[in-house]
Amino acid sequence: MVIILKDLSFLKSEKIAHRGIFDNKRIYENTISAYDRALKYKYIIHIDALMLKDETIICFHDLDAKRLLHVEENIENMTYDELMYIAKYQIPTLEEALNVINGKVPIIIEIRNKKRHHLFEQKLSDILDNYGGLFAIQSFYLSVLKWFYKNKKDYVTGYLVCKKNSRKDYFFKKYDYLNINILLYSDARIKRIRGSKIVIGYKILNKKEYETTKMLYDNLEFDNILEIDKYE
Repeated sequence: MVIILKDLSFLKSEKIAHRGIFDNKRIYENTISAYDRALKYKYIIHIDALMLKDETIICFHDLDAKRLLHVEENIENMTYDELMYIAKYQIPTLEEALNVINGKVPIIIEIRNKKRHHLFEQKLSDILDNYGGLFAIQSFYLSVLKWFYKNKKDYVTGYLVCKKNSRKDYFFKKYDYLNINILLYSDARIKRIRGSKIVIGYKILNKKEYETTKMLYDNLEFDNILEIDKYE
């Protein structure tokens, strides 16, 4: 059996800018402008990835268009052209984002939706196999992580943990790190988990949360990171 030794140090190399740096007024989340601002400060960039009906992978968080585009539509049932017809700002494809980031900082890509027969995972890996920068894949879905363990063992993968799926990690543990909601577990439990895996905490919204968690986790994801990072 071949054992692949992965260098996971990049996961702790800098704070993580969740969806880039944005205000959703002048600069929108998961856009090239938001990623450019994170690049300026050398932060690790968290990218949310969705696959559309035409198999285009885009940088977008929500499965519906209501919050950001104010339209009652299901994003994953649209083509890219249809989405851009209703969009009020430029929503980048993943390939466009990767061309801009281009290995300048590490990235963490979160798979937001599931496509049958693991089409999303295959399409994503086709793109990432040709990417030269450091990256990790993370998901709330253990089935996604199982696919990467079986087919792309050299990829760095992480399990996203929220209240709904917090007890499912007992069924599969072949991933490299955990990304846990900071409101979910006790400090003692986080310390125990860190004995065997890297643990990232999401997401920090203010100075108080940062001060109470910065020594507990291996790294943290931030919204409004520039405001919080002033206190470092």
